[in-house]
Amino acid sequence: MSEQPLKLAFIAPGSLVHTTKWLNGLVNEKLEITLITQHKVTGFVDPRVTIKYLPYSGGKGYLLNAFALHREIKKLNPDVTNVHYASGYGTLALLANIKPYILSVWGSDVYEFPFQSKFKYWLINQSLKNANHIASTSFAMAEQVKKVIKQEQLPITITPFGVDLDRFYSTKQPFQSDSITIGIVKRLENKYGIDLLIKAFAQAKQYFQKNDPIIASKLKLTIVGDGSLENELTQLSDELNLQQCIEFVGAVDNSQVPKYINDMDIFVVPSRIESFGVAAIEALACERPCIVANTGGLPEVIEDKTTGIVADYESVESLTQAIVEMILQQEQAIEMGKQGKKSVLEKYTEQAAVVTMTNLYRTFYESTH
Repeated sequence: MSEQPLKLAFIAPGSLVHTTKWLNGLVNEKLEITLITQHKVTGFVDPRVTIKYLPYSGGKGYLLNAFALHREIKKLNPDVTNVHYASGYGTLALLANIKPYILSVWGSDVYEFPFQSKFKYWLINQSLKNANHIASTSFAMAEQVKKVIKQEQLPITITPFGVDLDRFYSTKQPFQSDSITIGIVKRLENKYGIDLLIKAFAQAKQYFQKNDPIIASKLKLTIVGDGSLENELTQLSDELNLQQCIEFVGAVDNSQVPKYINDMDIFVVPSRIESFGVAAIEALACERPCIVANTGGLPEVIEDKTTGIVADYESVESLTQAIVEMILQQEQAIEMGKQGKKSVLEKYTEQAAVVTMTNLYRTFYESTH
């Protein structure tokens, strides 16, 4: 396999943390990277990455930037082009006629966008079919892509996200403070099932009020993130009389996320839709036992009864049972967290993710040149 530096065109939203994580990791490989984006870069990007801004922004940019993107690609003449998101930039790549390219799907572009209208379903089909290769963060999302495009034989490579172990690590063991904190770091949107968590927490608290009032008095629920359902979820917690034991932290800078995870004893991801499970992996890196819903990529990330508990899909009762079980069996829960860290070290480090993606780029280059 050639070890000559490859020129990589990375077409993605520069405003997203996952974009900057990929760029900052990939730039350490033998890659000359140019980010082409219509979104303003908001985080740190290694200065070795060249940034090219397309002239138009917003939804119209995915249509109006087609000529500018075509021109940039023709000028750059990259060895490999990687487009991110089947919607948005996938549409732009389709209109710009820049083949060949790898299309990375991220989640909402294949789980939600296609089902908002017949036109959007058709558009995603065209976007997926136009790509020469698909990169998916999970096996579950790869299957979702095949369902949307109605093709079984698609060239798809699994390229999981990695976690930065210099930032995400355990600073204290769970269940060592005077309180027992259940928590989540997620956007307050319906697809992430925060309402299910609040109801399950309320039921777990009721269980302990009947069976162990001391534990009941220690229970706290911490919800980190903002979103469109903030008022609705706050009202739900009020209706369930949880005002004294629930905290809505709101949005925090990504640099603060490890601190909040380490303040939790049990991390819960009750999502209705979840393409991969980055939040769960970050929690595992901090040795937090995890409870996740049986949906999307989450069961790939969490090994049931080993690194956490996989609860039934959209089931308050199953989430409640898992919370109660972990609180009653704290030694086992702590061990789950430790096994979770081992799993991250084996599968989900940033370096492992970068190597997987770099290998895909080189294989793709060799197949197209």
